[in-house]
Amino acid sequence: MKIRYFAWLKNITNTDSEEFNEPSIRDVDSLKIFLCNKYPKLDPYINKEKIVRIAINLEYTTTNDKLSFSDEVALFPPVSGG
Repeated sequence: MKIRYFAWLKNITNTDSEEFNEPSIRDVDSLKIFLCNKYPKLDPYINKEKIVRIAINLEYTTTNDKLSFSDEVALFPPVSGG
């Protein structure tokens, strides 16, 4: 599964994307747990404030969707217009 990070999330993870073949990642909730364990600084934004939006294969999700190894997941911080 490919994970892509945007804007200041790239600063937290020190990368714009990475790939995982982690069997414990079965759905969005398990992905959040995995990422927050790997990058503890993500936790406030993913779990407490819930400001990071998650897209699976270019579609935003607000539920605990299932994930597969072929999915591309993108994490987006809030954006402002102008």
